[in-house]
Amino acid sequence: MEPNMEYIVAQVTQKEVGRRFQVGPEIIDYILDRQKSHDLEHDQSMLDRMVDSLATSWVNASNFKVALLGMDIVSALVTRLQERFKTQIGTVLPSLIDRLGDSKDQVRDQAQSLLLKIMDQAANPQYVWDRMLAGFRHKNNRTREAVCFCLIATLNVSGAHGLTLSKIVPHICHLFGDPASQVRDGAMNCLVEIYRHVGERVRVDLGKKGLPQSRLNVIFSRFDEVQRSGNMILSSDKNMDDEDSVDGGRSSSSVRRTGSLRRPSSASSTKSSGKESSGAGAVDEEDFIRAFEDVPAIQIYSARELEDSMNKIRETLSDDKHDWEQRVAALKKVRSLLLAGASEYDGFSQQLRQLEGPLKLSAKDLRSQVVREACITLGHLSSVLGNKFDHGAENIMPTLLNLVPNSTKVMATSGMAAIRLIIRYPARV
Repeated sequence: MEPNMEYIVAQVTQKEVGRRFQVGPEIIDYILDRQKSHDLEHDQSMLDRMVDSLATSWVNASNFKVALLGMDIVSALVTRLQERFKTQIGTVLPSLIDRLGDSKDQVRDQAQSLLLKIMDQAANPQYVWDRMLAGFRHKNNRTREAVCFCLIATLNVSGAHGLTLSKIVPHICHLFGDPASQVRDGAMNCLVEIYRHVGERVRVDLGKKGLPQSRLNVIFSRFDEVQRSGNMILSSDKNMDDEDSVDGGRSSSSVRRTGSLRRPSSASSTKSSGKESSGAGAVDEEDFIRAFEDVPAIQIYSARELEDSMNKIRETLSDDKHDWEQRVAALKKVRSLLLAGASEYDGFSQQLRQLEGPLKLSAKDLRSQVVREACITLGHLSSVLGNKFDHGAENIMPTLLNLVPNSTKVMATSGMAAIRLIIRYPARV
């Protein structure tokens, strides 16, 4: 018998941990299959019950594996419902904010990736941040620090034009009095990132916040360092129309997507993507898309041959002592296999799971050529597999975000291009 909404809600609301692990993949499959889940949106009360239970007893579960599975299910709902998930955001946000301060890196990373996905597919970033501001005063100091990281990630993914930063900056300033040094450092990094995107308006605005002059001197010194480094990513002047705020712009709809990522039509779009403002060595999504098929042509004759190829790729990428040119060739071969129809073979998804760690290692490589090819390959995987690459994409997103502030232009802009492509493509169902 095909599952229906009543059956799925019953499985979500039951408490037995072992059973949850059994039904989790079935629930995700139901959500993403429009034919199976044609009744998903017909009964709002059932959907509300489902999301409420996911937030309170899955995402907030003490068992971290249940929490991760709960976030996978919520992610599937975001992919399926898109902007129709907006009414559920208030239900899931408190649990996701709690998970930002989890003791396990994997849980924290997945919570941040899911929040970014919600901002991209379900509502504009400011709508979400209006409901996340309490996170800056969370009782868990790790959560307060992680909320700062999440704001930095939001700026790097969406730019400043989708945020009313004048609403957020006072909460960041409050953190300079936090008893935890890592939270104070997070607040400083937040302001520096805002300065990268908005420029001198931040300096003027902070002078009105009542911060001690000694603190302002330290902050402004960090601003000066960024200015000298050449790593500024400024919004266009036409978006800076409020002389009393650090708002990146009034229109947040320019970064909201209906089906695919829409880049802003103003001059800020090219600058926020990083290519024109970053100079020589910078790349963008168009460069990546052109590189998807710029690989040797191959043919796959059997599932066994595909498995052997994937095993050799994994072996090469798992050892950073291999010659960098061999690692670049291995990354290109992943794209060659995709173009040859690898995704049509039954065992490919499992083989790809085993490749996630080596792909992440490649994105952390010290050689810019390896990082660039890794980012191109990740973008290609997302473009071909769509939501089937969600797990791998969410797993590697924190690594890509760490690339964005890199002083090496090709690494920074490769990370940004990969992030934008990953966010663009999983929306296809």
